[in-house]
Amino acid sequence: MFVALIVVTGCGDDGPDAASAPPAVVAAWAEAIEQRDFEAASNAVYEPSFIIVLASENGLAAAETATMLDEGVPPAVAASYWTTFREGFDTFAGHPISTLNVGESEEIEAGGVVWAVLPASTQSDASAPVFTRAGDSWLIDLVATLADGFVDPLAAYLESLPDDADGDRVRAAYTDAVAPALWAAIEAGDHGDAFARKALALINAAAG
Repeated sequence: MFVALIVVTGCGDDGPDAASAPPAVVAAWAEAIEQRDFEAASNAVYEPSFIIVLASENGLAAAETATMLDEGVPPAVAASYWTTFREGFDTFAGHPISTLNVGESEEIEAGGVVWAVLPASTQSDASAPVFTRAGDSWLIDLVATLADGFVDPLAAYLESLPDDADGDRVRAAYTDAVAPALWAAIEAGDHGDAFARKALALINAAAG
């Protein structure tokens, strides 16, 4: 499983809305993963992006992905993903996910969505961005956050989709969820020109 350097504890905002601000949302998500509260971890992320990451990472059949897009991620599937994610992060970073540091968020608009971008780091490593997207509440977007390492699997999965109703359902999620997330990752400017070229090619492919 690919694990990017992502998230964290700490929040520089102690105002009345601090608990719902992006840094606190990210910190609560990290703590939920650490404590194996997988329902809370899933509730903290934008579900369509979560599903597409699951699908592209595991090569799920389009019918299974389409069903999750319509009915949600089964709890057992989510628990398996977050368990592997937690173990992979610990191995990759050398720290539990709940011990990292997050910086102040910066809002950008990309792909028709408002995003808050937060730098996250360990004490010794360069920071990497975590993306949350605005809506009724801030939610972590896994496609945007993991974009640098997932752009190739995302493209391969899109290309593999069948020309049927299930494939069309998943392609719609690429248009509605994946493309805006990739625009955000490009706009943030953390991943360089090679990533931007791949991301733009995927955005164009998703547009048909």
